[in-house]
Amino acid sequence: MPFMVYYSVLLVLFGAFAVLFYLCFNLCLQYFHPAICHTDGEVLYSFDDGPSIYTPQILEILKQHDQKAIFFCIGKNIATHPEIFAEILAHGHQVGNHSFSHSNFFGFKSLKDIIKEIQDTDDIMQKHGAVEVRYFRPPFGVINPTISKALKRTGHTVMGWSVRSFDTILSEKIVLKRLKNIKKQDIILLHDSKSQTINILKQLLK
Repeated sequence: MPFMVYYSVLLVLFGAFAVLFYLCFNLCLQYFHPAICHTDGEVLYSFDDGPSIYTPQILEILKQHDQKAIFFCIGKNIATHPEIFAEILAHGHQVGNHSFSHSNFFGFKSLKDIIKEIQDTDDIMQKHGAVEVRYFRPPFGVINPTISKALKRTGHTVMGWSVRSFDTILSEKIVLKRLKNIKKQDIILLHDSKSQTINILKQLLK
């Protein structure tokens, strides 16, 4: 194969992969599956990856400001901290499904395994007091045809976000700068698995 033809084929393949990657990692484009990425009213604070040892402090700050939120919980973390999960419910917050393992390879799992992850998380949530688990947020916000098919089977509604804080990788100062222009109807993505999110939330709710 001539070099230029070989190069052109590689370029086309790279481009196709880049487009697919972009579509999979941007669930609010709704290319593979419908998703809620804004509210009909006020700002909604959402917290991923808990429950964790930091969640009770997050709950106390929310209580002080009479602010409700939704917590997208990981099944294995509920198994580790069932009392903290129960505390989330006792404070009157919503809970959502964030898979059981939050595996780095969640998007590559089989249809059967994805359904099991979602159902196992629903089961442990209901075991510890959740009446209904309506919403699902995929690990890393990745949606592909297999995950979409699984969600059609389980009946969950996907909730994304309109503002991503990057509180897991950026400094508190930079995160607060990113969030200074939040507005009504925004869904904010934060993590109750990170200690710095405690002070970030304090500053946001002042």
